[in-house]
Amino acid sequence: MLMPKRRTWFFIADGAKARLFESSGFREPWRLKNEWREETARLPARDLESERPGRGHAIGSGGRYAIEKNSKHDAAESEFIRSKTEIINSSLEEYDQLVLAASPGVLGEMRKCLSVEVTAKFIGVFDKDLTNMPDQQLHAYFEKHLERW
Repeated sequence: MLMPKRRTWFFIADGAKARLFESSGFREPWRLKNEWREETARLPARDLESERPGRGHAIGSGGRYAIEKNSKHDAAESEFIRSKTEIINSSLEEYDQLVLAASPGVLGEMRKCLSVEVTAKFIGVFDKDLTNMPDQQLHAYFEKHLERW
């Protein structure tokens, strides 16, 4: 008896670039479904910030310290990650299985935003930045590291 083919999504991302591939089987070719880039998140923080962080005074000791603030670079990356995670959440009916590959920080940010229904569809999670790997090498990488999809 033939089993129906499962639609598997492969989501490869970092803080400023993401690619989404779709496959219908382990030895089947896959296709690039979508690709996103966030140029603001790619810029160095010095190009996004207008000045150095402010300084404060410690009460009693008179010591000075830098006031930390979230950089615009980090905010741009977080917004990019959240928006792509929302696409995965809202497209739940379009795929049967999901593979995520992202750097550990991005993966942590994504896990905060992914729904329980999406995490139930995981067949692989890779805490590795594979965004600069060519498409054919990516396919071979997942063939090697996943048992089946």
